[in-house]
Amino acid sequence: MPKYLISYRKTEETGQKPEWAAFTCESELSLEAHAVKERVEKRMSVLGEKLWGNGEAVWLGTGRIDDVLYKREEAIPETSIVYGQIES
Repeated sequence: MPKYLISYRKTEETGQKPEWAAFTCESELSLEAHAVKERVEKRMSVLGEKLWGNGEAVWLGTGRIDDVLYKREEAIPETSIVYGQIES
């Protein structure tokens, strides 16, 4: 079953500098941007976080977890959510 790394920029208070939060999930189906957004929104509502940025989800491709995390740092500053498939 494919494993995905999903990262999003979050804040907990207005005016706070955004920081990345990340989690992994497994899915039989390939994850599309709208499904990723739903998972992030559900997680943020439980944790009391606010999404920062333009609200878009960007696919980073497939790679080792360190490669996907590195690609995350290359995302444009306004990007809210990035996700990629992690190789086993």
